[in-house]
Amino acid sequence: MQIDHGSRQPYYAQIVTGIEQDIAHGVLQSGEQLPSVREMARQHLLNPNTVSKAYKRLETQQIIETVPGKGTYVKVVDSTLFRQELREQFTQIVRLAGQRGVSIAELHGWLDQMGEK
Repeated sequence: MQIDHGSRQPYYAQIVTGIEQDIAHGVLQSGEQLPSVREMARQHLLNPNTVSKAYKRLETQQIIETVPGKGTYVKVVDSTLFRQELREQFTQIVRLAGQRGVSIAELHGWLDQMGEK
């Protein structure tokens, strides 16, 4: 994760985005421990309050969790539950698309394009 000190995006938002991207790209794994607030602040030359704000935002989004006295970790996700929730959301999207005239074939095309990236 990199912090762009010249960016207009707030530092805490850059941390949130950076951690989300690191998880999405497999750089951070489920259950992996994150640096402490103070360590993260030291690594990126930031105020600890800024890192704390980012961690709190990620906790609210249920992306990370803090275990008192042990540290902060990438939240372990129950893959069965995740798949069920994802399927429900996908079903809603497909229904909405159909109501708006988007065909299943067109949705397939979009998925194929996304898979190529």
